[in-house]
Amino acid sequence: MAATARAQEDSPDQPGAEDQPAAAPTELDRILVTGSRIPRVQLETASPVVTITAEDIQRQGFRNVSDVLRAQPLATGAVQDNQFSGFTPNATTISLLGLSPSFTLILMDGRPLADYPLLYNGQSNFTDLTSIPTAMVERIEILPGNQSSIYGSAAIAGVVNIILKKHLDGIQLDARLGGYSDGGGENQRLQLTGGKSWDNLDLTFGLQYSHQDPIYMRQRDFTDTTDDNPNPDLRYGSRTFIILNGITGQYDEPGTGCDNVAANFGGTTIRDFRPGRGFFCGSRAQPGFATLLNEEEGVSAYFNSTYRLGDNANFYASVLYGKNKAKNDSGSRFWIPNYNAGTGGYIWNQAEQTLETYQHIFSPEEQGVTNYTTDSSSYNLALGFNGTITGSNWDYDLYYSRSGYEVKSDQLWPLVDEMDAFFQEQFLGPQLGTTSGYPIYEPDKQAFYQSITPEQFRAFSGNLRNNSDTWTHSFNVQLTNPELFRLPAGAVGVAGVVQFGYQHWNNPVDPGVSGDAYFGLSGTSGSGNRANRAVGVEFSIPLLKTLTASLSGRYDSYKNIHAGSDAQGTYKVGLEFRPVESLLLRANYATAFRAPDMGYVFTGGNGFFSQQTDYYKCETYGPNPNCPFEGNSLEGIQVANPDLKSINAKSYGFGFVWSPNERHTLHADYYNVRIEDEVLPQSFSRTLFDENECRQGRLDINSPTCVDALSRVQRGPLNANPLLSETVQLVTIKAINIAEEQISGITAGGSARFDWGNWGEFGFGLDYNLTLDHTTVTFPGDPENDLLSPQQALSAEFKSVLTGDISWSKGPWSANVHGIRYGSTPNYAAQFGIDTTPGTSQGKVGPHMLYNMSVSYDVTDKSTLSVTVNNVLNTEPPFDPTYDGSQGFAPPFYNIFAYNGYGRAFWVQYRIDFGTN
Repeated sequence: MAATARAQEDSPDQPGAEDQPAAAPTELDRILVTGSRIPRVQLETASPVVTITAEDIQRQGFRNVSDVLRAQPLATGAVQDNQFSGFTPNATTISLLGLSPSFTLILMDGRPLADYPLLYNGQSNFTDLTSIPTAMVERIEILPGNQSSIYGSAAIAGVVNIILKKHLDGIQLDARLGGYSDGGGENQRLQLTGGKSWDNLDLTFGLQYSHQDPIYMRQRDFTDTTDDNPNPDLRYGSRTFIILNGITGQYDEPGTGCDNVAANFGGTTIRDFRPGRGFFCGSRAQPGFATLLNEEEGVSAYFNSTYRLGDNANFYASVLYGKNKAKNDSGSRFWIPNYNAGTGGYIWNQAEQTLETYQHIFSPEEQGVTNYTTDSSSYNLALGFNGTITGSNWDYDLYYSRSGYEVKSDQLWPLVDEMDAFFQEQFLGPQLGTTSGYPIYEPDKQAFYQSITPEQFRAFSGNLRNNSDTWTHSFNVQLTNPELFRLPAGAVGVAGVVQFGYQHWNNPVDPGVSGDAYFGLSGTSGSGNRANRAVGVEFSIPLLKTLTASLSGRYDSYKNIHAGSDAQGTYKVGLEFRPVESLLLRANYATAFRAPDMGYVFTGGNGFFSQQTDYYKCETYGPNPNCPFEGNSLEGIQVANPDLKSINAKSYGFGFVWSPNERHTLHADYYNVRIEDEVLPQSFSRTLFDENECRQGRLDINSPTCVDALSRVQRGPLNANPLLSETVQLVTIKAINIAEEQISGITAGGSARFDWGNWGEFGFGLDYNLTLDHTTVTFPGDPENDLLSPQQALSAEFKSVLTGDISWSKGPWSANVHGIRYGSTPNYAAQFGIDTTPGTSQGKVGPHMLYNMSVSYDVTDKSTLSVTVNNVLNTEPPFDPTYDGSQGFAPPFYNIFAYNGYGRAFWVQYRIDFGTN
């Protein structure tokens, strides 16, 4: 509630009180709150709004905007971040209410941000939070539930409105240094903000520079080697040099060959043993050479100005520009023979008359630097005129806004033909023909066991480069009248908006990727444009002195250029009942929509590889455990659907806020969101799981689920060799308007402040979110799928999240302890519905708790020294004895989509003000 006094500062582009026509005294206190365009007296509305100030971000111990949003109780869903080297390893986002990140509308000063150019999980558009500089943030407001009647498309899970600083007088310099107690991640940040006001002109500016070193998995003792695997049967090294006999399923004995490559991976390559397969050359330290946290460097600049043209008119401009460079190391590249031949890497050894394959995983000493590097630039621009129509209560705001994002990526990656030619010269020899489709060679096996040089690696590799961009812009006309007319209970307020916009997305793919030139690599691609327009209206109606109704409606239409179109009307009804001044009872009902992702509509066919378990082959050909078809790299493709329609949603909620005085507040709300016609690409893992259930007869072969799953899994022919029989060749992922989703929950919390005299000022706060149920139905007629139950393939949604704060201040000193408790989740075995580590069972991972602490001292009236510690107890991700990697997604051996392994972080920060107010 600390933001109440500041809320008026966030309407700098609205006329000041002195410019308003004479009115009742309460109009001086009107403020704008996220979720409404009508200025109002009360901060609390018919919908709950969570407010996070810049001071909260600082004292609660968070690195950036992304971290603070992911730590909110409403952000219950698991998302990809730096720990996952997928399609967007250098971007971050959030999942409100456990729903898709694409269902959260992220705004900056009430205006939409451009999507990140690359697709989340290779499928859908989303907004990246990495590029938002904390130096310019005044506060963040989160409004859960359907908000399309105010903001349009995508506001299904809720709205996050990032409000930037508008009024500063003087200059503030802020410097921060920090790192991690377990090593890596050293970081620096320098911020300069300031502003000046003259008679008719207000200027505000900000600059931020930041740098962060990477954290490698080898720098954490629970992610550094395969010995961290909780399953003792799987504690063997990565197979850096293997020769696998395709008939016996056994490795060739390497003998002294491992001595030739012992220096690889920091001298950790040894002759190792895999149960059921035999001896091989491997390194248990190989996974540790990948990054957990990216190396990043960024600079941002912000400018905001308002020029008063007269008593009733202003011109304003706001620009935020940022450049960021990030590097992510996904680890080692590798080679198997004749990758594109469709033989699974197997060759026919003419000399030994047997079928075999080879694998060589390249060490850092061999491949050199192979970081995935992105250079990104983003901008947000707003230009407009606002004021008051002379002689009336009507305020106007005419503005143009534009937001854009460009990402240039570069990565060194092996080329299939060139790499095959190299190893043919090294030890395979020339191809001698084919037999039963397999290439024939007479390899020199002893020559296989040798390292290569970085120069040789670069000689058979190419630079994979992409340049992707998005932008969105709109023209907006907004009229507002807080007192259209008066009823006996008070003034009726109204706001109207007309909007015309255009959106662009361009994500080309390197020709070498689409043409299979690069080894084991696929990518996303697509390009398209969308035009949209909207008209909306909102009313605030005092029905009684104690009862106020809010009504809003909006009509949006859009046209996908050279594809389909759609139109949607949405509305929202809210009630606020105040039987006494200190108590608010509230309720709301709303509808919402999301235009289908441009990635779904305009994709050029997004190919990808995923580490998956072939459940059918494991059960049919076995053995299990230690199934040879676990954790295999399988190819998938997501195809376009230009005729997709809008996703529709309904939500309702009710609750109360009790504030007996300004120092004590208690609140609780129930929410319920139901989504229909959801565009839901099927899970790769779930597709393979369902396919096996259908083939084994545990699901009705004629059910919609079985018909769909069997049609999308393409397998090779039967073969006498189990390794080659019925191999998955391609899994097609469809995106269709057919799924349903429903979620409900309760949020609650409270705060209290006490002045205990000589002991100082104390504050206490709690916020809690409990998800009551979360279900999906993929096809009509299918049973509900409970996302809070086991067998969800690492959805890892938290059923509950609790945060708490204890703050203290006395004189120049202040301190805060912030705690976060994440509820239990199904363990790894339960999420896949299969027993993993011997001696363990399907169950739950216990609650996970983290504590942050900050201490500040005012050195002078204008300068402050602060020390912040994040994860004070250096708590590791919760130990899951079933997380053995047998179903993929490891190492590391914890759920990277729900937890991070960074450890304890610390910062020292110094801020000095030069006349800032």
